[in-house]
Amino acid sequence: MPAEYKPVPAIEKCFKVLGLFARSKKPLNISEISRSLDYHKSTVFHIVYTLKGLGILENGSENRFRLGRQLYVLGKAAGKESELIHTVRPYLEKVAGETKLTAFLGILSNNMVVIVDKVDSPYGIRVSSEIGLSIPLLAGAVGKVFLSQMSDPEVDGIISRETLKRYTPSSCTNVQKFKEILQEVREHGVAVDREEYIEGIRAIAVPLKVGEHRLLVSMWLVGLSSQLKEEVLPSFSLILKNAVKEINAHFL
Repeated sequence: MPAEYKPVPAIEKCFKVLGLFARSKKPLNISEISRSLDYHKSTVFHIVYTLKGLGILENGSENRFRLGRQLYVLGKAAGKESELIHTVRPYLEKVAGETKLTAFLGILSNNMVVIVDKVDSPYGIRVSSEIGLSIPLLAGAVGKVFLSQMSDPEVDGIISRETLKRYTPSSCTNVQKFKEILQEVREHGVAVDREEYIEGIRAIAVPLKVGEHRLLVSMWLVGLSSQLKEEVLPSFSLILKNAVKEINAHFL
C-alpha cells in the first residue's frame, strides 16, 4: 500500500506546460501557453522562467520558448526506455511501410498503456494518436498483450478495480470470456481488437521482451476495419512477430 501524499499543484502545472511544448510544432510565448492551459499569465511567467533557468526550456526568437537541451539529457538518462525507442524505431518504420498501417510502441505505466513512439501510415486516410497518450489497460489489443503477461491474481485484481467497460457493442464485458481471450493471447503471442475499443477501428498487437527488468512493452498496428480485415490478420501478425524477434535479439 503506497504512502499517502498530497499532490503538489505547482509540479502538476509545470508538467502540463512541458506537455504542451511536447505537442506543439512551434515555439510558444507566455500568452499562448496561458490561453492553451487556462493559467494566469503570472503563473505561466514564473513556471517558464524557472524552467529556462534550469535549462529545461530555451529562448527562441520573438520571446518564444522551446524545449531545452537539459530535457534531452534527462530523457537520455531514462536508460532502457531511451534505448528501447532508439532500437525499435526502424522496425516501426518497416512494419508501417509493409502494412500501410500506423505502427505504435507502448509501455505499461501505472496500469495504463502509454504510447512512447509511433510511425503514421503513409495513407492519406489513417488512424493516429499522439505520443504520450494513455490508453486504458482493459481496452483494445495492446491491453490484452500486457494483461496476458500477468498472473491470474494480478489480472483479477485489475479487473475488480477497473471493471470491463462496454466501449462499443463489440467490447467484451464478461470476465470469464475475457480471461479465455487472454489465455489465447498467451498461447498465440498476438492480440486482436475487432472494433472493441473504437467503432470502425481495428488493431493487432504483440509483446516485446526487452531485458531482465519488469518493463512491459508492446508493438501494435492500428487501422480502419476495411484495412485490417480477417484475411490479412495472419500475414500482419507474422510481420509483427518477425520484427519483434529481431528487436528482442538486441536485448539478450
